[in-house]
Amino acid sequence: MAVAGRPPMARGLRVAPATALATVMLLLPGMRSATAADFDCVGFLRMHGLLRRASTACGFTEYNPAIVDRARICFDALGSRRGTEEVQSGVAEFEQLRSTRHHDAVCAMLAAKFSMVVRP
Repeated sequence: MAVAGRPPMARGLRVAPATALATVMLLLPGMRSATAADFDCVGFLRMHGLLRRASTACGFTEYNPAIVDRARICFDALGSRRGTEEVQSGVAEFEQLRSTRHHDAVCAMLAAKFSMVVRP
């Protein structure tokens, strides 16, 4: 069921990381030249929130600074209220994953799927 003001996520939590990964893989090479309007800032900020929370919880040692730069651009493009909501949505997604799977398994999965963003 969709929350008012938010598009529904297909297949819940399983699609969002894959969608975000595809976005990252397509956009990282041209990250400096693209504008916020050139891609899905909502999905990008959700991914950023998920991976920032995972970085802390999983003890990842590296986080791609280009992702942080792009997240700032997206945050500014969406505005602080909407940007904060989307980042918090990603944090909640991490917590949901962690509540349904073993913590170490979630961390290993995210490190593998988002290896161009985080490093254990």
